Amino acid sequence: MRSLVWFELKKMLSRRIAIAMNLGVVLLLAGVMALNVVQARTVSALDEVLSGADAIACVKAEREAHAGAVTPERAAADIAAYQDAAFADIDPDAVLEMTDAAAFSLVLETYGRENAAELNDPYWKTLLEPWHVDGQEPVQTAARVTPEMAADWYGAVAQMTQNALDDGQGGRWEYSEAEREYWTAKQGSVPEPMEYGYTGGWENIINCFAFLVFAILAVCVTLAPTFSFEYQSGSDAVVLATKHGRTRLVAAKILAALAYATAYFSLCAAIIAGVSLAFYGADGFWLSVQNISLSSPYPLTAGQAALVSIGLMYAACVGFACLTLALSSRTRSTLSVFVVDAVLVLLTGLLPSAGVGILERALALFPLNFSNFTMLFSALESYPVGPLVVDLVGMVAAVYVLLAIAAVPAAAASFRRHQVS
Repeated sequence: MRSLVWFELKKMLSRRIAIAMNLGVVLLLAGVMALNVVQARTVSALDEVLSGADAIACVKAEREAHAGAVTPERAAADIAAYQDAAFADIDPDAVLEMTDAAAFSLVLETYGRENAAELNDPYWKTLLEPWHVDGQEPVQTAARVTPEMAADWYGAVAQMTQNALDDGQGGRWEYSEAEREYWTAKQGSVPEPMEYGYTGGWENIINCFAFLVFAILAVCVTLAPTFSFEYQSGSDAVVLATKHGRTRLVAAKILAALAYATAYFSLCAAIIAGVSLAFYGADGFWLSVQNISLSSPYPLTAGQAALVSIGLMYAACVGFACLTLALSSRTRSTLSVFVVDAVLVLLTGLLPSAGVGILERALALFPLNFSNFTMLFSALESYPVGPLVVDLVGMVAAVYVLLAIAAVPAAAASFRRHQVS
């Protein structure tokens, strides 16, 4: 059996188009991740434009300067300190009447670039996020926060989830009572106090794991001829007539396909994760995912969120690999198999939901749509199934596991029952 699996692996990887696609995607990912590091940009407190490793180091230093547990007492004290600094020479009531651009200019003119940059530090934005309104500068948000509001910082953070549920994704979705209870309970399970710090490497993995879609496409191209080539070349007549043609050989093809898909996806994921952790650092694995987005209701760490993201893309890769085998077992045309894969993998990412909640949830199950932090961990995408509620993470995993479970026996049965012409 082992020799049959090895033979099938060599056969599928010896085709020129498979070699070109696999090598091309690996080089593409390496190039993209190199650019991801080189093109990193930030502006220092001294108004210096930093790039590459210097920009990453600057962001890390800014985060670490405020690292530590954000207790309710610290949150209230720090917000009060921010207000004292921001409104030492500026009238908070006047700031509320300004546009965001005017408020930014006023702070810059009043305090200078270095102090203005400090007032826009990501830490202050995190502290003020529970009361932030789109189109406001941090100083404008701070002008609305009273000491009583600041003292109940974690209550305000929890209220962000309730506000999102009331908003219903901009009116596109009406959450059921079961969904509201689900998200409320999930947010309530987030550990307190939140530990603030730097999570750059893990956040970068989450920002870049969408590129693994290209690995899925390479897998589909490589596996598309697995059965259909036997029909095209006429070797199906020989294969199916042999002693183990309908049993061991079919099993060897499937095992080889799954082994290849796993190994190739692991290589591509290692490029993304390896570059991210090597240049952005592995710090912050155990810091809460709320360091990336305070509105996320998930009780996960940044590292766990990165692993979940890659794991879901792997589930999609295996699901599409098995679907490709099933399609290949039904047709002589390798091209038609890949066209179906390309449509499902790529074009579903271009289709608009047109504000229809059901359609949005269906499209969210495809790789290009779920491959971002907001959709997975902040958008409150849920699927009510009677009294049961499944979030997007669980639904993606379930869909692709079930697809693989259904497609593998379908591929085997279809090839075994194929009538040789």
